[in-house]
Amino acid sequence: MILINSSPKDALKIFQPFLPISVPIGVGCLVAFLEREHIKTRFIDEQVEDNVLGVVSEYVKDMQKPYIFGFSVLTPAFKRAILLSEELKRKYPDSVIVFGGIHPTALPGEVLAYKHIDAVIRGEGENALVEFYKHVKGSKDFTNLDGLSFKNNGSIVHNRISPNQVNLDDLPDFPYHIFKSKRYNLGFVISSRGCPHRCIFCSNRVTTGKNYRYSSAKNIIRDLNWICNQYSIRKQEKINVQFLDDNLLVNKERIYELLAEIKRNGFDKKLTFSFQARGDNVNYKLLKDLYDAGFKSVFFGLETASETIMKLIKKDETVAQCVEAVRMAKEIGFYVSATFIYGLPGDTHKDRMNCLELSKELKLDMVRYNNATPYPGTELYEIAKSQGRIKIKGLFENFNSVSAFIEAPFNKIPFSYVPIGSSEKEIRNDLLYSYFAFYLNFNKIRNILMNPDKGSGWFNAGETISNLIRKIPALALLGANISLKFFKLFLSILTSRIENLCFCKGEKICQ
Repeated sequence: MILINSSPKDALKIFQPFLPISVPIGVGCLVAFLEREHIKTRFIDEQVEDNVLGVVSEYVKDMQKPYIFGFSVLTPAFKRAILLSEELKRKYPDSVIVFGGIHPTALPGEVLAYKHIDAVIRGEGENALVEFYKHVKGSKDFTNLDGLSFKNNGSIVHNRISPNQVNLDDLPDFPYHIFKSKRYNLGFVISSRGCPHRCIFCSNRVTTGKNYRYSSAKNIIRDLNWICNQYSIRKQEKINVQFLDDNLLVNKERIYELLAEIKRNGFDKKLTFSFQARGDNVNYKLLKDLYDAGFKSVFFGLETASETIMKLIKKDETVAQCVEAVRMAKEIGFYVSATFIYGLPGDTHKDRMNCLELSKELKLDMVRYNNATPYPGTELYEIAKSQGRIKIKGLFENFNSVSAFIEAPFNKIPFSYVPIGSSEKEIRNDLLYSYFAFYLNFNKIRNILMNPDKGSGWFNAGETISNLIRKIPALALLGANISLKFFKLFLSILTSRIENLCFCKGEKICQ
């Protein structure tokens, strides 16, 4: 079996050279699971591989037909997955194409509408993919295969999702060693799946569900041991390890077991850690204990400064709780990152500017201002559809939550959703204004350029002076891009103010 992580090469446009490449964790878990079941598996990551068809032609030389190509697909990579899978089906017409991941799980019928795609695995893929492989190789029908959507005599059949979710401690160790490209950042751990909350914009629960599960401290320590002793991305005193859990602190008892094991193994002296948390899940003592165990960076999804919108998006926490969490973290000494989402239902210009003011008031170290994106599988997607306000360009090519920031000055990426009462232009200007107002500060820019290990790895201009020098041309292009955006934003604001001055009580006074 060949597993492929689909990815467009220019997903982040001119910011692409400055972001570390994320390991396709889902694919890694599947490779390890399949190989434990004695299923020979190869994987290809389009983020680092340019000649996918050439690599496939080498891999299939020692594989038996029918070849099985499994695609792991996120919404922004859907177009690329469709195009590549079509090429593979043309070249290997007897092959079996199966899609999995968040996007196919959310829209299995739309995916199977493509003639060359044979099946979709919905939800978690480990057990389902093993059974799918056995059924294909054994020429069995798919009628009773949990989690599978497939075609049967011209109709699409959706089998039930298995009620039995994967026990994370039953999974094999994550195969860090197979990701050999130096472009990967292997300093990460994922210790849980699922989230018990119901945020309308989150698509992760499509595959992991709301049932929160976590690995034992013993298993996490094995991962940390590999990272500490086998992996080094640079000659630095400590490697920063990101806990990529959607919600690390759901179960406090397991966190204290983990902290005890981290200290017992001395990792609090050898590593630093970053993690994501909710405001309602922390207290001063917990944050202080985390900090003392080596957790130095924390990310909060603040989303909004409006209590009303916080309720509308079903965050199940308050702005006040988030603000208090940030203040506690800053007092203890954490490097604090956060995101706000502009263009949520009910959002206004005033609400967005309040987000900017809150960013400054809390003295956040790093902020990302995202445009609301109704990813398939979310409640926001259903809201946008019901309002007739969803806009899909091609094969979901405009589903990008940072599009306003990464797009070229004269080649805008149309928003996939604009709420009632706002315009795309207004939201885009608010996003850019917020970025400029927050980051046009010498200390912040210096910190981003000189400390790529801080925060969540959103920007990396180079770990060494030599790396930084090599990226000077790209930095210059990026600077020119941002300068043009700033100039266009300035003109837009100036024009709007002049127009406002030219109208008084609805009557035009300027000629």
